[in-house]
Amino acid sequence: MLQTGVLRGNASEEADDSLDIKALLRIVLKHKWLLLSVALLCLTAAVVRTLVSTPLYQATTTLQIERPPGRIVSFKDADSGQEYEDYLSLPTQIELLRSRALAERVVDELGLDPSRGGNAPPGVLGAAAGPSSAAALAGRPAAPAPRASASSQAETGIISMLGDLKDRTLAGYDKLGKPSVSDRQVLGREAVVGGFMGSVKVDAVRGSRLVRVTVVSPDPAKAARVANAMAQNFMAMSMERKMESSVYARNFLEDQIKVTKARLEESERTLNAYARANSILTLDEKTSVINQSYTELSSALAKLEQERIKAEAQYTEMARNPQSSTQVLENKTVQAYKEQKAKLEAEYLVNLGTYKPEFPKMLQTRAQIDELDLRIKAEVASVLASVKSQFDAAKRQEDQVRVRLQDTRKEVLVSQDRSVDLSLLKRELDTNRQIYDNLLQRLKEVGVTSGVAANNISIVDVAKAPLFPFKPDLTTNAGIGLAVGLMLGLGFIFVREHLDDSVKHADEVEAQFGVPLLGIIPQVKKSKLASASLARLAVDDPRGAFAEAYRSMRTALQFSTSEGAPKRLMVTSSVSSEGKSTTALALAINFAQLGRRVLLVDADMRNPSMHKALELTNDGGLSNYLSGEGSRESLIRETFVAGLQVMTAGPTPPSPVDLLMGPKLLRLLDKAEEMGFDQVVIDAPPILGIADALVLGNQVQSILFVVKAGATRRSAIKDALRRLRTAGLMPLGVALTRASSQHTSYYGYDGYYGYGTGGTASTARESVPARLDRAPA
Repeated sequence: MLQTGVLRGNASEEADDSLDIKALLRIVLKHKWLLLSVALLCLTAAVVRTLVSTPLYQATTTLQIERPPGRIVSFKDADSGQEYEDYLSLPTQIELLRSRALAERVVDELGLDPSRGGNAPPGVLGAAAGPSSAAALAGRPAAPAPRASASSQAETGIISMLGDLKDRTLAGYDKLGKPSVSDRQVLGREAVVGGFMGSVKVDAVRGSRLVRVTVVSPDPAKAARVANAMAQNFMAMSMERKMESSVYARNFLEDQIKVTKARLEESERTLNAYARANSILTLDEKTSVINQSYTELSSALAKLEQERIKAEAQYTEMARNPQSSTQVLENKTVQAYKEQKAKLEAEYLVNLGTYKPEFPKMLQTRAQIDELDLRIKAEVASVLASVKSQFDAAKRQEDQVRVRLQDTRKEVLVSQDRSVDLSLLKRELDTNRQIYDNLLQRLKEVGVTSGVAANNISIVDVAKAPLFPFKPDLTTNAGIGLAVGLMLGLGFIFVREHLDDSVKHADEVEAQFGVPLLGIIPQVKKSKLASASLARLAVDDPRGAFAEAYRSMRTALQFSTSEGAPKRLMVTSSVSSEGKSTTALALAINFAQLGRRVLLVDADMRNPSMHKALELTNDGGLSNYLSGEGSRESLIRETFVAGLQVMTAGPTPPSPVDLLMGPKLLRLLDKAEEMGFDQVVIDAPPILGIADALVLGNQVQSILFVVKAGATRRSAIKDALRRLRTAGLMPLGVALTRASSQHTSYYGYDGYYGYGTGGTASTARESVPARLDRAPA
């Protein structure tokens, strides 16, 4: 049992304190009237505040802001960032609508600034000067203070330093809350413009290019007038900005054109002077005379090389085989000689058949043939000489052109060295000319487009004076007040529940303390009985909720051990006034109603109450027996319940714990069994503060722990259980007394059995179990 109790104690210490939905609902229902009161109070305050507030009217005008208009004249150098400008166009226009410049313009146009034109009072700026010492005002140093000791000087220095720090701190704090200027006109102007900007709201309509300008004012006509003035002045400002931009652009371009024109003229003069100084002659912008000569000579040299190679080839071929060369074959003289030779040779061959070779005619013919051979050879030599002369002429011409080309190449290299500076001058000239042309083009463009610029802003809906105020909204404010009231009420309820350390629900017993719950004793109405004992309801009203609860606890005790209900049962609690005496008496009555003989012992000798509940005297009792002043039989008395006998506490002894620690108590319990008592129920003192309950518990072992619902603090219960565990004890279970519907999830006995409240338990309300336990004197 002890080990089980320790495990339950550890489980209780590790229990989760989180609240579930049912627990939250129980808390709310428990304090429902407080919650409703706070909610109704806040609702009433919100309604009253709404009804006494100044009504505000809202007027709205709608503007359509299109993309910036395209250029009237199209130029090839159109804006490359047109798409990005379109993306930023609408947000830019919205910020311009919220600008201070537009607000001041509307304020001045409508005359909303009463301080406009006023003059600040004289001396305002100079009034901030701090006071000076008399010596400073007089223009002479102050008289030196009398010399003091070193310690007094140190104290004076510290005090002066602290005073200076205090003055600087206060001065810094004053500066944080004061404006930088003290001119009333400026401050008044700032207040008017700031209030005006705060009353104007500008919002873009999602997914469109529409913008709504909303103005809030106590005067509906004024709200509409201001909204329309905002729209009109914004359109006017847009046109003015465009015109000012065009004028500024034109003036700027004209100034730049003048500067660029002078720079262009200077570049032209510089280029011309450099060309004259270096004798540079150019045919056009890209060609010079030297470069052209070099190009022509290169072409001529290439041609002469071809001619020379051709002549050399002809000469070589003719020198190797002159007779078969083309020149010889095409020479008419040689061909004529060859024809004559052929005729003579033919004639010689014909005559050779008739004449011998030595015949004069034959010799004459041979001589003619030989003469023709000589002439042919001479003519071929002449042709060869002619070809060689052509080859020599071509080579000489080639050499001359090559020499001239080399000289021209040197001149070109020198010209290239000079053309670097010339190119730089030309590039500068071209750049200046291009800038000048672009500026002229831009100037013409600005002159054309400035006169035809279109406004991309138009008014879609004109603001009209509203018929009803939009603030304060009674429904919204009432809802907010109700919601705030509910939140405040819930917050107060949960804070109160969190600070309440008592057992608020039956489920908390096992979850937090690790001890089984054996019974829930309901809170009932006190019956009108002649006696003062509420425990007698178990006899007088056996069908009531009170009697049924204790019968249920009796049944739970019968199943608490393997042997059935414990024969010796001690009833205790952490502190007094928790219902332990009522519980002990009620259980004793219930066990006696089963036909058992029950002995009820009032062991709370410090604060006895059982004799009052049973309407008996307390002249003798347990204290007399333990001190040896009486016998057991004489001190045990009968009660009004059959089978139930009682031993009252008796007179209060000086040291009850010493008597309880003696052997007589244990002998009394043993003798009770010998006398035929089936069960002994002991009403023990509270555990905290005294050791009586611990001494009794070690002799009885079976303990029923009583907890008062909604009253007993958890800390007290944990301390009491800790003391029991320290003494090696663990209660069989807990009896939760004075439980209402807030402390349990079960239906009451009245609702289950159909019992009414009109019986003996239907009069004045009072909790049942705490009646008998009085606070110790």
